[in-house]
Amino acid sequence: MDRRDFFRVLSTTSAGALASCNRKSDPLIPLLVPEQEIAPGEELWHPAVCSDCAAGCGTLLRIMEGERTIEIHNEKVRQRIAAVKKVEGNPLDPVSGGRLCARGQAAVQSLYHPDRLRGPMKRTGERGKAQFTAVSWTEAIEIAAGKIAQVRAADPSRIATFSGPHHGMRALALERFTHAMGSPPPAVCSPADFAVEQKAADLVFGWKGLPVYDLARAHHVLSVGADFLGAWASPVYYNRQYGTFRQGRPTVRGRLAHAESRLSLTAAAADQWLPLRPGSEAQFLAAVGRMLLDLGLARDRTHGATFASVDPAAMLAVCGLRDRQVRELVQQLGESPAPLVIAGASVVYSNSLDAIVASHYVNLMLGNVAKAGGVLSPAVSPPPTHRTAADALLRAGAVLIVDANPAYTLPPSSGVLDALAHAETVIGFGSFLDDSAAWCDLLLPSHHGFESEMAVVPAVSPQPAVSVGRPFVQPLYDTRALESTLSEIAGKMNVSYQAASLQDLLPDGVTPEDAARQGGSWLEREAEPPVRPATAVIGFHAANFGGDPARYPLLFQPYPSLQFHDGSGSNLPWMQELPDPVSSSMWGLAVEMDARTAASLHIATGEVVRVESPHGWFEAPAYVHPGAIPGVVSMAVGDGHVNYGRYASGRGANPISILAPAWEPATGALILGGTRVRVQRTTGRRPWIQFSSRDREERGFEHR
Repeated sequence: MDRRDFFRVLSTTSAGALASCNRKSDPLIPLLVPEQEIAPGEELWHPAVCSDCAAGCGTLLRIMEGERTIEIHNEKVRQRIAAVKKVEGNPLDPVSGGRLCARGQAAVQSLYHPDRLRGPMKRTGERGKAQFTAVSWTEAIEIAAGKIAQVRAADPSRIATFSGPHHGMRALALERFTHAMGSPPPAVCSPADFAVEQKAADLVFGWKGLPVYDLARAHHVLSVGADFLGAWASPVYYNRQYGTFRQGRPTVRGRLAHAESRLSLTAAAADQWLPLRPGSEAQFLAAVGRMLLDLGLARDRTHGATFASVDPAAMLAVCGLRDRQVRELVQQLGESPAPLVIAGASVVYSNSLDAIVASHYVNLMLGNVAKAGGVLSPAVSPPPTHRTAADALLRAGAVLIVDANPAYTLPPSSGVLDALAHAETVIGFGSFLDDSAAWCDLLLPSHHGFESEMAVVPAVSPQPAVSVGRPFVQPLYDTRALESTLSEIAGKMNVSYQAASLQDLLPDGVTPEDAARQGGSWLEREAEPPVRPATAVIGFHAANFGGDPARYPLLFQPYPSLQFHDGSGSNLPWMQELPDPVSSSMWGLAVEMDARTAASLHIATGEVVRVESPHGWFEAPAYVHPGAIPGVVSMAVGDGHVNYGRYASGRGANPISILAPAWEPATGALILGGTRVRVQRTTGRRPWIQFSSRDREERGFEHR
């Protein structure tokens, strides 16, 4: 190697990690030193928080001495820093319990991602073209404050804020900022918001937040529409619960039946899978409730009137199930000493709220509400009130985007791109130049979660909990904490604003130091309050699907993926290389369809197909799924980013892009399962990587 290509090492010590806050410099030494001459470093473990989804898992980070390449006087040198080497679950945390999902493990890649924004940037080209130039923080804050002040002076209600589903210190800071501006609260912009589940719990029980399903202590479980082993609610927590449910009790092995319109991870792990027609969850649960009454297995008949007029045969005909098959399941459920019904909306339909409300009344009839092995009230503080995304798009003058990507997670038919194009100003606070950041006028990048003070209230927890992390590595780039940026903007506008802090989320008597030392605050769960369920009217109406059935004969259902969640994880190469649980595809996602439909269209696995709805089309490889329901086309969310760095931009297709602009009436949640499509075979065939090119069912019984 040429001597000019050698790097040199500049030694410094990072604050808060390997040594003290004071820096010391060592002589510059060649990079290419034999490994045996480098003394092994010491490892330290620091509590932190995973903010990849709303589950809020407590984590531990393995810190060791590392190096990075920087330039000093136009010369490349390598600088020693405190580096995060590994992410694991915090054993003290009641949610993660020392475990972590693949996305949590990959958080280290988002910290050291080469496409992270290095500092504030100002748009130089047209909106949507992703053309920016670097500016100073002083200039950026002044521009942001001026633009927001102009819209606020005319009409504060035209300040539209889009945020992610997280509930914690960043969400509290954003909520206080919008309140100080006199603008509406933020609109959560993610298919992983679980607003329908929260609304159902509020209607029936008056609970605020997501109920806790005590899966670990149940004996017989019927889950409906909730892929709790996949990407629903709190994957790590419910996977841990499922392990205990199956194998954690010496004399009891739980039995699981799962009803869903897709062979999900939960369906594949169940003892019995009931393949529902899309959007028929409400009808299925209506039949279950009526059968409990008919079989005399309802332990509490107080709410039996909800199902008194139900015709089980008619309801099951809508679902595509046989009466005998379901009746046997209901018999087993009703006779179990600890039955439980878990219902959710992994794919939101127009009638999903009816389905989940019905599940709560079934649990009341089974007598397991507020009891061990049943449905428990939320143990964590309720999330803040949010505005609907549809409402935020109507009159957006100044658009603020925090922990969200509305240009990706909302379909173009909703008008999101028009709103971003015509807004007076668009400001992003994310760490990457993603689909929405490309439409921004200003980018004010925030610290990574491992570089700043962080507190997250878990979406689901068995006890009152707040996961806490404090910075222990210096920020790699010229970024700032979101709370600091919002405070500076408010100060520049002469607006009174109270910045959020750790103490605001901690219970009385718990100091930030104590919480940060162990990674959070966890209190004992109090006794369940008396349940006083309300009576809600359930119509059991059929789900609505947009599109002419003659022209668009297939039902389409995008779903949050295990590896990419709502698309936010697709810029991480570890997640791209993780085989999809359904098709085993890597670096790309496929369209899933059944063998009968594929044969009628002369489509084989790997061939490129065009999926078209009344609102658009995309092309992607086809995967002929042996477990797919005839007439139903599914696709995981995650690919199809126009802008999201070198690993995700221009890769695959976004299934949300062809959806109808339909919203669940009671919550304003985007309806994922409300669009009809047609599928056509194209003449092309693109490279498509599969971890295994043959399904297990197609293989012989040779040794493997």
